[in-house]
Amino acid sequence: MVKLQSFFYRFERTLLILAAAAGLTALLMNLNFNLLEANLYDLRMSKGSQPKADSQIVLITLDDKTTKDLDELAPLPLDYHARFLEAIEHLEPKAVGYLVDFNQVSQSKPELFQSEWSTRFMQAATRMENRGSVIMLGTNFDVTGEVLPPYPLSSLPHAIAVIHKDGNVFGLDRVTRRAMSYLNGRPVLHLDLAQRLGFVPYGDEPRGSYGLSSADARYFFFRYHGNPAMPPGRELKMSSYPHISFIDILQGNVDPAKIRGKILLVGTVSKDNATDFAYTPFSIESFTDPKLVVHADILDSVIHDDGVIRVAPWINSISTFILSGFVFWFVLNTTPLYGLFATFGFAIFFMLVAQIFFQNGIWIRESQPLVAVIVSYYIVVPYRLIREYKKRWDYQRKNELLTQVEELKTNFLNLVTHDLKTPVARIQGLAEVILRKSSDHLNGDDVEQLSHIISSTDELNRFISSILELSKVESNHLHIRFESKDINQLIEKSLESFSAQARARKVEIRSNLEPLFPIKIDATLISKVLNNLIDNAMKYSPTNAEIFIESRESGEFIEISIRDQGIGMTPEECENLFTRFYRAKNDTTAKVAGTGLGLYLTRYFIEAHYGRVEVVSAKGEGSTFKIFLPIELPKEVSPTGGDVEMRPGLTKRLKLTWKSQAVADAVPAVKGEE
Repeated sequence: MVKLQSFFYRFERTLLILAAAAGLTALLMNLNFNLLEANLYDLRMSKGSQPKADSQIVLITLDDKTTKDLDELAPLPLDYHARFLEAIEHLEPKAVGYLVDFNQVSQSKPELFQSEWSTRFMQAATRMENRGSVIMLGTNFDVTGEVLPPYPLSSLPHAIAVIHKDGNVFGLDRVTRRAMSYLNGRPVLHLDLAQRLGFVPYGDEPRGSYGLSSADARYFFFRYHGNPAMPPGRELKMSSYPHISFIDILQGNVDPAKIRGKILLVGTVSKDNATDFAYTPFSIESFTDPKLVVHADILDSVIHDDGVIRVAPWINSISTFILSGFVFWFVLNTTPLYGLFATFGFAIFFMLVAQIFFQNGIWIRESQPLVAVIVSYYIVVPYRLIREYKKRWDYQRKNELLTQVEELKTNFLNLVTHDLKTPVARIQGLAEVILRKSSDHLNGDDVEQLSHIISSTDELNRFISSILELSKVESNHLHIRFESKDINQLIEKSLESFSAQARARKVEIRSNLEPLFPIKIDATLISKVLNNLIDNAMKYSPTNAEIFIESRESGEFIEISIRDQGIGMTPEECENLFTRFYRAKNDTTAKVAGTGLGLYLTRYFIEAHYGRVEVVSAKGEGSTFKIFLPIELPKEVSPTGGDVEMRPGLTKRLKLTWKSQAVADAVPAVKGEE
C-alpha cells in the first residue's frame, strides 16, 4: 500500500494527464462530428494532390452547341443517338457508357421508338459489340427498383447509374463524396462496365467498399482526379478529362484517334436539360454540368482501384488520446506562449500527417482529434490559472513573512553591531594601554598575547563595520555624495596607508598613475574599494612579491587596475567571487581572516557609481582587478547625491537584498510565469 501511494505521488501529474486524455477521448468518440469531418474531407480532397485523370476516358457532351445547331432540346430525339452510334462504330471505341435517360428521350418523341430509328440504334449497338466494344446504358431508379429503358433498348446491357448525395448520413449537405458499387446485390454501371472491360474481376468491389445496414447497398469513397479547383461536388470543371461535343461527332469533325480504343461516356450538359437521374445542386453556369465529370471520376476510381479507405475507429481513438495527452502535458509544463504554439503545432502536424495518408488513399478522421486539441487547451488553461493563482497567493504570504523576518534581521544586526562596537573598542583600548604602560614588566609571551588581542579586536571591528555597510546596502539607505576628486590622490593615500604593512610582509608596491582630470565620485566609498582591493592583494601575495597599481583614461571611463602575484583563482571561483559571504576554499584562504563581504560591497559601490568591476585570474598566476568609473555621470544623477536605490540590473547581478536572496532560495520560480 505504501509503495502504491509512493508511486501515485511520484507520477501524480502524469497519471492525471492520462486520465484526463482518456476521459476526453471517450466523450468525443461518442459524439457525432460528421458535418465537420465532411468539410475537412472536402478540404483534403480539393487542396491535396489528386491522381491524374485517365486519358482513355472521353466525355461526349450533349451541350448547348449541340442543341442549338440541331434546334432540339436535350437529351435529343432517338434518331440523333442512332446516327451517333453509326458514326462511331467504325472508330472502334473500347466502350460506350450511355448516361442519357432514354425514358425522357421516348417521352419527347415516342413515334421514333416505333420507327426505323430504334432498329438502327439496336443494329449499330450490336455491330459494335461484335467488334469488341462494350455498350452499356445507365438507368435511373426509384424506391420500387430500377427504371428500365423503353423497349427495345431494354434488351441492351444496362445498370443503375446514379450520383449519390450525402443527404441522410455523413455530411447531410447534398455533396457527392461516395458512390454505390452494388445495389440489391447487382453491380452499378461503373463497376459493371469495369468488370466487362476486364479491369475488375467479377465479384470484386472497389477499394474501401463498405455496407450500410439501413440499405441493401455497398458504397466506397471515390477520388476526384486532376486536382479540382473547388471542393468536390460544389462546382467542378470538366477539363480533367478529354471531351468532345456530340454535334462534332455527328458532323464528322473529330480526330478518329480521340475515339479509337477509348471509353466514351455520353451525357447531357445542356442548360436546357441538366437532369441525369438525380437532382443536383450544382451550378450549371460553369463550363459543364459536373455530374458527367463525377461519373468519370467514379469510373476512374473503379478502374484504377484508388478509392479511399477509412481507418478503423480504434485508430481514431488512439490519435485523439495521443493529441489530447500531448496538449495537456505541454500546456501544464511549459510557458503559456510555448503551450499555445505547441497546441497549434500539434494540430498542424496532425493535419499534415493525415493529408500524407490521404494522398495514399487512407482516410484518418480529423474531426475528433482536432476538437480534442482545442478542448484540451481550453480545459487545462483555466486549471493552470487556478493552480498558479494559488501558488502566487502562497508566495505572497511567504513574501510577507520574509519581509517581517528581514525587518527583524535588520533591526537585530543594527542593534548587535552598534552594541558590539563599544565593548570591542574598549577591549582594544585597554589592551593597547596595558601594552604601552607595562611592556617593560611583561615577558615576551604576554606581549605577544596582548598583540593578538589588539589584532583580533581590530579584525572584529572591521567585520562589524562590514556588517553595518551591508545593512545600509540592503536597506537602500546607503548615501552617496558626489564631488569632484582626483582619483590618483585617493590611490596615493591608500598606498601610503599600506606602506608599513608592505614593508613588514616584504611586498613591493609599484604604481603608474597617468595624470587625470577630477571626476564625480564619493571619496569615502571609493577609498574603501581601493583599500579592500589592496588589502586583498597584500593578504594573498607571497613574500617578496610585487603589487602593481595603474590608472589611466579608457574611452568614457577611468580605469584602475590592481595586479598581484598571489595564488590566483579558478574560473568557478571568479564567477562566485562577488557573491555575499563567499570565500574560496583552499589552504591559503583558510589561514587568512576575512568576512566574504569586501568584494561584494566593492562591486556594489562601483556599480552605484555607474561603473563596473572586472577580474582576470588564473590558478597560481595571480589576479588583476580592474575598476571602471565613468568620466561623466548620467544627467539624471543628482550632484548632491542621495540614498542609493536598487537600479534594474544592479539587483539582478548582485542579488543584493537578503529578502530577494531568501525568496529565491525558499520559493521556487512559478513555471510559465512570463
